Amino acid sequence: MTRGGRIARRYARALFSVGREAGEVRRLLEELDVLTEEILESDELRRVLFAPIHPRAERKGVLSSIGERLGLSPELRAFVALLVDENRTTLLPAIRDALQVLVDRMEGRVVAEVTSARPREAAEVERLTEALSRRVGARVTVSLKVDAETLGGVVARVGDLLLDGSVRTQLASLAGSLRRGSE
Repeated sequence: MTRGGRIARRYARALFSVGREAGEVRRLLEELDVLTEEILESDELRRVLFAPIHPRAERKGVLSSIGERLGLSPELRAFVALLVDENRTTLLPAIRDALQVLVDRMEGRVVAEVTSARPREAAEVERLTEALSRRVGARVTVSLKVDAETLGGVVARVGDLLLDGSVRTQLASLAGSLRRGSE
């Protein structure tokens, strides 16, 4: 985990706490998502807001204007002003992602990153989703990725849990067993 990722998670937890106290966690996440996308879609906004060479007052003014135009809540406006003060605006995308994880967890959802050697049929994905949901005890949303190096089977990552049922790993395990057996 990178240092920036840890810092982003701390800011996300702080924003999550503010949202939970107000009963508005989902709204704050949606607002943060809209703001982040607005910034990421504009080279000029990224240049001004992500580069500390621009004075804080200028960056705060730009964010204030954007916040007003987007109708952002006072909580989120104060949060992004704090990010400017701390020169952490570059962490906005990572904070948004970390906040999404916290909201999903609060709502009993987790995302499983599943890698497969080939595209999967809808019925297969549904069975896999059900099996993963039973395994982790939460509603699972599957994010499917295709990687031919997997050879066959699937590799599923749900948070820190890694379930590797790939043919590649099974072959590597078999090769290791055969090497140990011949020693």
